[in-house]
Amino acid sequence: MIKAFYRLVHQQIIVPFQQSHAPVKEVCLGTSIGLFWSLTPLIGIQMYLGLITWVLLRLVGIRFYMPIAIAMIWITNPVTLPFFYYIFYVTGIAAYNLLGWDMSAMNFARILEVIDHSSSLELYEGLKYWSAFLINDMGAPMFLGGFLIGIPSAIAGYPITKSLLNGFRERQAEKEGLSLQQWEEKYVRNETDKNRSIWNILKN
Repeated sequence: MIKAFYRLVHQQIIVPFQQSHAPVKEVCLGTSIGLFWSLTPLIGIQMYLGLITWVLLRLVGIRFYMPIAIAMIWITNPVTLPFFYYIFYVTGIAAYNLLGWDMSAMNFARILEVIDHSSSLELYEGLKYWSAFLINDMGAPMFLGGFLIGIPSAIAGYPITKSLLNGFRERQAEKEGLSLQQWEEKYVRNETDKNRSIWNILKN
């Protein structure tokens, strides 16, 4: 089980970092955006939101590395969904209680029970049952908790990614007897078009 988890993490997260030829800041921004959408209770549309974000930022000439964003988004998936949704929910309940709202949280077993029941139904009915549970039973606390976790995680993801990626590239450069700058000039995609937005391209 542990080996399978490691292989999944290595393939879905580590490999995209190592194989990236994008500038460091684009990879860092991709991490932040991916983490933000990943750590919000919007499983099922997170990929689309990541793509929409990419398009909107490109319109104003800002780029981020989409494969890294996708890798981060996949942190929350059908397997990890119960755990993350419950964490979001409990965090939201705690925030409401800090604000003076007296709210008690349901236990984790209740979420697993709903997942089991919805999976036993036909696809449409299962989605309908699951959606009703999310909105009516978990609702606002879950969304609040998701954003309370997602925003600081996205902010922290940028410098952490920068440190890890620069460290990896420095080691790769040392193996070839190059400085980090020389290695990046050799392997990293040029930023000459960084100021070219989709909007400007379309206008031309």
